[in-house]
Amino acid sequence: MIARLLAGTALALALAAPVQANEFGTPLKGWWVAGTAPQDYELGLTTTGCQSGKCAFIKANIANPHGFATLMQQLAPDNYLGKRLRVSASLRTEEAAKAQLWLRIDGPNGQPLGFYNMDDRPVTGTTGWKRYEVVLDVPAQAVGVAFGYFLFGKGEVWADGFKLEAVGKEVPVSVAAASKPLPKNPANMNFDQ
Repeated sequence: MIARLLAGTALALALAAPVQANEFGTPLKGWWVAGTAPQDYELGLTTTGCQSGKCAFIKANIANPHGFATLMQQLAPDNYLGKRLRVSASLRTEEAAKAQLWLRIDGPNGQPLGFYNMDDRPVTGTTGWKRYEVVLDVPAQAVGVAFGYFLFGKGEVWADGFKLEAVGKEVPVSVAAASKPLPKNPANMNFDQ
């Protein structure tokens, strides 16, 4: 649970900067690079091994990257207020420590109203293309929607076919797998063995 909270906080606080360029020599229109260590990663577009002709990638450019890099978008919530929102994409990985799709609903004063980043089900190792989705409700007081995918640690991840859409209430909201419940009382206050 602490790892999810830290990852969520880091993601929420990561400073966004425009993608400088991809292999085609142009910025990725609408997308931003953020994360705790974007300098440890290469991000861009490729036509190699994609499902739909072009896909984006995040690749560690050093042996032991510190932190993560994300390719993301932020938008006003106006079209989704009071609705259930799903972001989906196909991901493929090569020797990935952790690759994850994520969605965050921002509230007033920078408070996240909803956040899910697949921390309980990351994509690891080497995988073929597989579709993933994240679903959250967008309350009336939302002031922003942010979504994307990230790579934490070594390896490479490709993303293809991103889709953002309102869905019906029959589609379940993404929630993290149950973690061990917190104790109700303090323990071992005298550091006994």
